Amino acid sequence: MRLSVVASLAIVLAFSGCSSVAEKAEGAANRSFTSYALGRPYAQVAGLGQSPMDQLAGNDRATFGPMLGSTQLANGMTIYRHMAPAARTETGSSFGGLVGRETVSTNNRLSYFLVGPDGIVKDWATGSVQGATSDCVTYIGGIINRCSDTAQLQAALSFYDSRVLTKDGQPITVWGAPAPGTVAPAGVVPTAAPSQ
Repeated sequence: MRLSVVASLAIVLAFSGCSSVAEKAEGAANRSFTSYALGRPYAQVAGLGQSPMDQLAGNDRATFGPMLGSTQLANGMTIYRHMAPAARTETGSSFGGLVGRETVSTNNRLSYFLVGPDGIVKDWATGSVQGATSDCVTYIGGIINRCSDTAQLQAALSFYDSRVLTKDGQPITVWGAPAPGTVAPAGVVPTAAPSQ
């Protein structure tokens, strides 16, 4: 019995370790991608991957995504928030070709930019949040499929703000306080509706 408990604990620790390694790798990739913006004009950064040719190519991961919102700071700087698809995970299993299951989930990269009055990116912050998930069960070798999709949950900007860290590993509150008369970010960001 003691051996089975130890073996079970070892398996749980092994799988949790894999998750941690994957999260660290995703974080490093997000930091590397977002660091491109430092010292560049924000207009150039925001336009990355937005040309008609880029969109036709279908590479939605080579962009910072649409702007979620902006906040003017008391020090004259502005925070611009973007979100784009980043990592995609697929898992599946099959039982003799009769019944199978596949789950596809995505994580979204949050990219924040601190932009000076001159329009140049002075600092950046990044993080990730869970995106949409699709769970499918197939019967008789894939002839019959039953899928359920879960759209990304709507979240307030303050939630996203809590998920990002600056290039120095600090929360974005170190960038400064909102300008007087600026409402703190609490709005709900619209997301895609669930598909069936």
